[in-house]
Amino acid sequence: MYVVTGASGHVGNTLIRMLIEQGKGDQVVAMIHCNKEPESLKGLAVKKVCGDICDYQSLVPLFKGADVVFHCAALISIVPGMYKKLNEVNYDGTINVMRACREAGVRRLVHVASIEAIGDVCKDRPVNEEDGFNPEHAMIEYGITKANAALKVVEEAAKGLDVVIVSPVGVVGPYDFKPSQMGKMVQDYAAKKLPAYPDGGFDFVDVRDVAKAILAAAEKGRTGHNYLVTGGHLSIPEMMAMLEEVSGIRKPLFKLPHWLLTIAALGSEGMFHLFGGNPVLTRGSLRILKSRMKVCGEKTRRELGVEPTPLRKTFADQIEFFRSHGMIPPA
Repeated sequence: MYVVTGASGHVGNTLIRMLIEQGKGDQVVAMIHCNKEPESLKGLAVKKVCGDICDYQSLVPLFKGADVVFHCAALISIVPGMYKKLNEVNYDGTINVMRACREAGVRRLVHVASIEAIGDVCKDRPVNEEDGFNPEHAMIEYGITKANAALKVVEEAAKGLDVVIVSPVGVVGPYDFKPSQMGKMVQDYAAKKLPAYPDGGFDFVDVRDVAKAILAAAEKGRTGHNYLVTGGHLSIPEMMAMLEEVSGIRKPLFKLPHWLLTIAALGSEGMFHLFGGNPVLTRGSLRILKSRMKVCGEKTRRELGVEPTPLRKTFADQIEFFRSHGMIPPA
């Protein structure tokens, strides 16, 4: 039996689709919040159960009999001032998951971390697994909570818990129902709501490659080891050109300076705290893009056998997914 926390999320629902494709759907337990059935899981023939990683008592009975738990659940925010809530989900929730795995006798746990938990530790070479998790280098509040959680995972692995870590870079691609921050940016691009774009760049990866890495980690990953999953580096101008090519929608004409975007980001953050929403432009997102961080994925290719999907195909498939689901205007 396979249990997936965060089953309705971008990574979680893609992972479940891949398990179904492998003929394992009848072995999957998708853990969801019970307010309503998530759109991302509708029509998928898997068992859906109510659970909350912040509620330890709800986890143990769900994990009983599980061979592998895939811990994909996380709270992601690029807006400052969210640390307490982020910590409750990303750190305390991970502690609960590990405790429940021990008590339920789960054979292996695959924990999904994030590149933001490692951070931009070196300017003259790509980041790799040996750089380790460090809250002092982590990016934004989200990254700090994920770094603290990953350090605890490594600590528990040293105490005998069979756990492997998978750390994706910026995740893009289809099945992004919510959508994610990157998905929202693609939506804004398609709706011509991006009058300009920032400088900078980052590493991105196809969500399907992340799911492949998670499944491979369950079978072949070394206990206590971390595996970085990347599809390659894109500057923001390169991304804009790629989106123009695959969507047929003209890219923004102007690249704005960092100082001007910082002012706009402050306004965007203020609107979030007043009205909520899913902002794309924040000081945190600008910091990430300004880092121009590059990531080495050689260990994942060598040990897990996951080869990256070309990012052009990833963005083309994401555009097609959004169009087919009425999430962006038709071509």
